[in-house]
Amino acid sequence: MGRYLVPATMALSMLAFAVAALATGMTPYQPGWWRGAVALAILGGITPMIYAVNIRILPVFARRNWPSLPWLRAQMGAAIAGAWLILAGVVARQDAIVSAGNALSLAGGLLFIANLWRLFRQPVKLPAPPLPYPEQAEADRVGVRFMRLSALYLVLGLGIGVALALWRPAMGRWDLVWAHTLLVGFFLSMVSGVCYHVLTRWTTARWKAIWPLRLHFWLVALGLPLMLLALATGESLLFAIAGPLQAAAVGLFLLNIAPLVPALPGLTRPALIGAMLMLLTGITLGALFAIDPALGARLRLTHAEINLFGWTGLLVCGVGYYLAPRFAGRPLRWPRLAPLQLWMLAAGIMLGVVALVWRVYAGGPAALVLAAQILVAASYLLFGILVALTFFARRKQVGTVASLQLGTRPTVRAGQR
Repeated sequence: MGRYLVPATMALSMLAFAVAALATGMTPYQPGWWRGAVALAILGGITPMIYAVNIRILPVFARRNWPSLPWLRAQMGAAIAGAWLILAGVVARQDAIVSAGNALSLAGGLLFIANLWRLFRQPVKLPAPPLPYPEQAEADRVGVRFMRLSALYLVLGLGIGVALALWRPAMGRWDLVWAHTLLVGFFLSMVSGVCYHVLTRWTTARWKAIWPLRLHFWLVALGLPLMLLALATGESLLFAIAGPLQAAAVGLFLLNIAPLVPALPGLTRPALIGAMLMLLTGITLGALFAIDPALGARLRLTHAEINLFGWTGLLVCGVGYYLAPRFAGRPLRWPRLAPLQLWMLAAGIMLGVVALVWRVYAGGPAALVLAAQILVAASYLLFGILVALTFFARRKQVGTVASLQLGTRPTVRAGQR
């Protein structure tokens, strides 16, 4: 569905991550840029990347073809343009531009929902993807529930963004409501659904049991609304209930996928292990913030560094290293640079955490924060270059796109080893 749409979106997502990292590095000098950096990372980096993966993966599991390429292009264009407009509005201190960016982002989300609806209205045309094990059918059903939940929180989060651009409530932390709705409700739910769909297919490993997957879904379905309500009202009792539920949901997700992640191939394995460690660290900090709000105020940027650039960044790169060669039908271009890219990202995140904590507690140098974010940004740009070259460099193909979408490994013909 469009030769250039998916690779171009993936590359632009990495550019958004890189610029968001640089804007984060500038926050000691320009504190107001922080809001734009977070918006660009979430709406210009994470969201279009999820859209791109869905364009290639979802028809395989839905057994249908997308009905309209122009609608998909409009979805991507609105999402990407909206995120960059928000950053531009924040930097220029023009609320009208920020409002326009949020409206475009919401339009992209609504087009995403409309495209899904139109997809599932199509007659079934494709064969069902094979089940690696009989119990995977139930895991797929849990994955579908997570993906539906993710779509609901996407529209809710984008709608909150539009509302906050026009009016700010006097009570609560609505910036955190917006961020948690999109990062936890949309992104983490989508990741959970995708993992429950594909990990057994990518690894040939089996789920030890299906009931923990169902329990994970119900913990999210119950705990996240309470967390959002607690953030919106500032009610400490709700925090006391929602915090443990959220921590239990994330912990259970990590326990569910932990036995399968070591069986992933290549660089996907260390990237996802690193992402899981970052998510565990981030949720631990979040739980501590619920106990000590003053700690949350001091380490808010550190928490965001770990979650935005650590958890989501490593996850996006790990999944990208698995999917990009399979989407393109050819091996990764310049594969020897891929480990360097992951090390640059991990080192930049760790240096950023140290620099931010040092700055809060001992007045550490602002230049160190910026240096760390330059390293993070460079790693994202390198990843984007590797992905783009994998798609567009002229090299012999090593398998069909149709087979690669199902998670099978590229077959290497004689003479190409």
